[in-house]
Amino acid sequence: MPDPQQNPGCRAAAVEIEGQLCAEERRMLTDTILGMVEKPRIIVEVGTWLGGGSTAHILRALHKNGEGHLWGMEATKDIYDKMLANISAAVPEAADRFTPLFGFSSEVLPAWIKALPPGSKIDLAFLDGGDNPNEQIEEFKLLAPLTRVGGVIMGHDANMRKGKWFVPYVSLLDNWESKVFDYSREGLFLARKIREEPSTESFNAAERQLSKLQCKPIDLVARMLPSSFKGVVLRVVPKPVFDFLFKGRK
Repeated sequence: MPDPQQNPGCRAAAVEIEGQLCAEERRMLTDTILGMVEKPRIIVEVGTWLGGGSTAHILRALHKNGEGHLWGMEATKDIYDKMLANISAAVPEAADRFTPLFGFSSEVLPAWIKALPPGSKIDLAFLDGGDNPNEQIEEFKLLAPLTRVGGVIMGHDANMRKGKWFVPYVSLLDNWESKVFDYSREGLFLARKIREEPSTESFNAAERQLSKLQCKPIDLVARMLPSSFKGVVLRVVPKPVFDFLFKGRK
């Protein structure tokens, strides 16, 4: 995902360190945390990138609340190292409220969940990892049962391939209220848990819709091709075509 300073789909926003959210998206994330009736204590983020978008703003909101902790995951080592330095420099007042986690969510999230104290409930999750659309689905299915009623799960790139399974799936679950906010062309998805469990009918509808989406030819091709082949394609086709095939960009 491009930097918002260079992203024509995002209205320009001044940043202290590089980040991937527009000013409106950052404001919404901050307001969500500050506006919760119960001050959030457990927040988890998938995909910190360089730390200037969601990570820094979550930490500043927790610091303002005077309560809460953020666990942030990043799977790219050089980005992870830069993020640590950026957060230390930009948000030193909230350093004790942040635990960085290195690795892919498919491996890190289950271990993180297992390490939580018994009875723990997640207040907010922010999902902004890789471009594979199945990642946000898997992350949601891991986190949703542990999210408290009134808690929130947000996802960036709601209008891109990353969110094109996640958004319709959650939207069909009747124990979540959800909406896409088009502050940028990527889109920000917010879902608030209103009941502990979905009805059987809505859960089955969501699963059927997910199965249909997963079987679309364009998604089958994108999922099956190895990363090495994608690199070859990137060198020989225009970037807009590549982005459509592998990231869902229009």
